[in-house]
Amino acid sequence: GSSLLLLQENPCLVELLCHVLKPQDLSSRVLSFSLRLTGVFAAQEDCFQYLQQGELLPRLFGEAGPLGGAAWTAPTVRSGWIQGLRSLAQHPSALHFLADCGAVDTIFSLQGDSSLFVASAAGQLLVHILSLSMRGLAEGPPGLQADDWPPCAQKIVGHIEESLRSTATPQITQALNVLTTTFSHCHDPWTQVLWVRLHPLVAALLEKDPVPAAHSLVDLLLSVARSPGLSSSSCGLWETLAQTVSHLSPTQAGLLALGILKLQDCPQALRAQAFAVLLQPLACVLKATAQGPGPSGLLDSTAADSVTADMLPPSKAACVGLLCRTLAHLELLLPLVSAAWARVRGSSGTRGLC
Repeated sequence: GSSLLLLQENPCLVELLCHVLKPQDLSSRVLSFSLRLTGVFAAQEDCFQYLQQGELLPRLFGEAGPLGGAAWTAPTVRSGWIQGLRSLAQHPSALHFLADCGAVDTIFSLQGDSSLFVASAAGQLLVHILSLSMRGLAEGPPGLQADDWPPCAQKIVGHIEESLRSTATPQITQALNVLTTTFSHCHDPWTQVLWVRLHPLVAALLEKDPVPAAHSLVDLLLSVARSPGLSSSSCGLWETLAQTVSHLSPTQAGLLALGILKLQDCPQALRAQAFAVLLQPLACVLKATAQGPGPSGLLDSTAADSVTADMLPPSKAACVGLLCRTLAHLELLLPLVSAAWARVRGSSGTRGLC
């Protein structure tokens, strides 16, 4: 390929990449650039093999590289390392390299990096490696057993399972974020197998009090529901969404309720449950103002729920924010409110005629 020809005709480029490996007071920007440049070259498999002949790739991206050096403390170096691997991971040879050099374990640890940019890039890289691992399956999607998955994918999914079982909220958040990115960008049949495999662990989070990483859980469930690669009715998603809405506080459940109302083919019962969540703040205002009973409608069931009122934010500012969020989506609520009110008036008129 063109990259291989460039390296063969310009050996000074390889010498430059080797030079950064020598013990010296090297700028973190130069090292970061070298890592990214190496990844760009190694994206072509023939060029990857050429660089492997001199053991350059393990020395740059493996444990013998900058991982244990002083330069690793610079976020630019860690970012360059991730970007280099992201460019490099384009072919089967790269997958074998990642599995052998221990890079995947380093990516796991970088999910909790102090630099938000590095942490986010690490999660996206895991999704890319998982997708690349599954892309080459010739016999269709894998089974539910771990042994049915390619080595890199097996390692990543195993780490996600371990993180979802963790009692540490940051680890749970990292796993949920990786899954959210996966279901948002990957729509092949294997994603449905992945969800079926991990669904029990995700649902088990609802049994904890409080529910850990609630916002990340909401993002995941909505990304799964929107994924064209999954059948929501066959993978227990609607039931999980309903349970999540009922387990979260009104503040946490509001975003989930809004997302549910925008879903296609959403069951009517779940849609009504989502509307009730969005109407809870208004119902509590009606109750607090101690006005006389108004016309019966959607607010009746929520206004009578004292438990809901107790769950609302204790501070006035938070309550105002919740109210503003509800009012901002009034346009979305109006069609259902109007339809419900029309049904109420119709039933009242029918009773009057009898």
